[in-house]
Amino acid sequence: MKTLRPAVYLLIAVVVWGIALLGCSKDSTTANTASQVLTVKTGVVEGRAVERSVEATGALAPWEEVIVSSEAPGAVATIAADLGDTVKTGVTLATLDQREAKLNLADASASHLTNIKTLEKEKARVTDARTNLKRYEDLYKNAMVSQSQFDSIKTLYAVTEAQYKEAEGRVGQSAARLNLFKKRLSDTVITAPIDGEIKKRFVSVGEAVRDKSAMFTVVSTGRLKFRAAIAGTSVSDIAAGQTVRITVDAFAGRVFEGALKRISPAIDAETRTLEVEAVIPNRDRALKPGFFAKGVIITKKESGVPFVPEGAVYSFVGVNKIFVIADGLARERRVNIGMKSEGMLEVLGNIAPGETVAISNLSTLFDGARVNVSGK
Repeated sequence: MKTLRPAVYLLIAVVVWGIALLGCSKDSTTANTASQVLTVKTGVVEGRAVERSVEATGALAPWEEVIVSSEAPGAVATIAADLGDTVKTGVTLATLDQREAKLNLADASASHLTNIKTLEKEKARVTDARTNLKRYEDLYKNAMVSQSQFDSIKTLYAVTEAQYKEAEGRVGQSAARLNLFKKRLSDTVITAPIDGEIKKRFVSVGEAVRDKSAMFTVVSTGRLKFRAAIAGTSVSDIAAGQTVRITVDAFAGRVFEGALKRISPAIDAETRTLEVEAVIPNRDRALKPGFFAKGVIITKKESGVPFVPEGAVYSFVGVNKIFVIADGLARERRVNIGMKSEGMLEVLGNIAPGETVAISNLSTLFDGARVNVSGK
């Protein structure tokens, strides 16, 4: 059996002595740290008003967009509006050649007038025939005229009444024809269907157009639709009537405000987003349909939300903490971070406005550390 050599005993003794010495040193360091007073600068927790919102991205569309088409074929005679012009409902945009329409209308009007005069004559004849028939009825009852004479008068009345009804029918037909040609003349005048601006002109003077040919596009831009998509997970936070604010690259720094109008009833299966539509007033016509826009939907307003200076938050391995200073001691509190505003951070956790927090030497602080406040 082998025995341990003296050198081995010596090595074991050295290791044990080293461990004991290290323990004593650590206890001494901890004691020194606990008794040390740390100097810190402080800030105050502010209570601020906060608006909770949901982000939305999309594009602007006109309130209304109408393609104005011809109601009749013909050659374009005049153009009264062009790209960018502001128009009112009913104002003339263009006219087609009216010569044929006017000739047809004049002919129809003359025919209708002739038929009316004929009807008036037939009406007088049937009135006389009716009076004569009534007189012969009385004479026949008193045996003062024969059956054949009475029958002859009845036949004459029937013929006269038939001629009157025929004339009445011709008047109805000519009236319909007259109205038709009035409409055809009216159709040669192309008018604006809405208040708006000319987005596009498709025709020129002298160009022949067919029935239903597109001639203009008119858009209404006094207010616009902001069609956007939001995350489907935000559906429970939004409701019609909420305030919507948007920005566009063309007007950096300017915010346009409107209201949420419509919400899609379904989530898009591919993008997992929800389509919404807001109404954005555009009285100065600064915004243009087609602009890409970024926006927020204001879902809630809160007051007294705690904010701390950015330097008050110490983050380590995913944990955010602050140190509240009270009675000369630092008290550690773990928090979550919300929004950032003007060098301040929203903190969510056990903290209230008015409390004092450390904003320096955070890496050396610990819960219960004694502190000396040097200034704010």
